[in-house]
Amino acid sequence: MRRAGAPLYYRILEIARRRIDGGEWPASAPLPTDEALVREFGVSRHTVRVALNELVNEGLIERFPGRGSFVVPRERRRGGWSIGSVEDLIDTSFVHRYDILSARLVPGRAHAEAARALGLPERDTLFHVRAVRSSPAGPYAYSDVWFPRDVGEKIPRHLMNERPLILLVEEFAGRPPWEARQRALAEAADADGARRLGVRAGTALLVLERTYFDRDGRAIEHTRIRHRCDRYEQTVTFSRRREPPHVPARELEAGHHRGDHGSND
Repeated sequence: MRRAGAPLYYRILEIARRRIDGGEWPASAPLPTDEALVREFGVSRHTVRVALNELVNEGLIERFPGRGSFVVPRERRRGGWSIGSVEDLIDTSFVHRYDILSARLVPGRAHAEAARALGLPERDTLFHVRAVRSSPAGPYAYSDVWFPRDVGEKIPRHLMNERPLILLVEEFAGRPPWEARQRALAEAADADGARRLGVRAGTALLVLERTYFDRDGRAIEHTRIRHRCDRYEQTVTFSRRREPPHVPARELEAGHHRGDHGSND
């Protein structure tokens, strides 16, 4: 039975842990498909994905695009998040406690970088959310999230602690995310970030800046997340787009790819 007040995915998580620990799902064996788990537990695909990504975070399973999920042998188990799609970003964004600190309208001129990332003039008003994400070990991520005003004002405030913000944009603003661009950098914690994350000012933080775009290429959310390096790890899966051999773009542009050695005619 699901614990009172626990999210829907928690029941799946508890049962999956027992099946892995008890050998019902043996090491290196494939798990049931997402669709099979949806049918078994009577929940949405999103809920199943959240549970599976938490198992990835705990180092119990690995997920591979096009192949499925597999139990990690005990000797190789470790923590980490496996991300390979926009859906994975959404699912892994809500595997732990998410506390909203504030949600309000702000002038774009005071948040110029966010306005530029959203493709908006600084004279526009933005909707700004601040939040802290925590695992059982404590706070590990401090987020600033900005939306165009017409998007952010449609997000129900009472759901911000319960659902991924970008999913609320999809559901209530009618703007599903189709692409996300992310860059990673490092910075020293300022006084505010240090206080929120429980570290000393000047501590090195991993910063992820991410912008979501809708089907038409318009920015719908820009996020800046500061992470404690000792409590966060992200694993990204890369797959080949086509069969080998691969010809580097520079060689293609120069006309030096294999087989292009000129003609003897």
